[in-house]
Amino acid sequence: MNYVFSFLVVLIVGELLSILLFRLFDKYFNHGKNKISIRSVIKGNLERLFLFMSLVNGLPQSFIVFGAIKIGTRLKDKEDAISNDYFLVGNLMSLILSISYYLIYELIVNG
Repeated sequence: MNYVFSFLVVLIVGELLSILLFRLFDKYFNHGKNKISIRSVIKGNLERLFLFMSLVNGLPQSFIVFGAIKIGTRLKDKEDAISNDYFLVGNLMSLILSISYYLIYELIVNG
């Protein structure tokens, strides 16, 4: 039960902080033009949940699946005119956050 509780605490606190981080990121890279929608917040939450769960369960290969899905969705979506820098940095931030969640989780669970 301690594992599940630790997982949820790290995830929830991390996601709350990530919302603030991504708002700052939007202001810096996009000059606040791309208002962060609830839809993009939920997608980001699901992405980081998937990556965090993959790491906790010893499945780092899931990062390959994540990359393929991200590329596939980006190729078809021409009307979504976000810059490549915004897309790249946003995805890298999600990966860094997910790995950070995992490292914090490991510190809590394994001391």
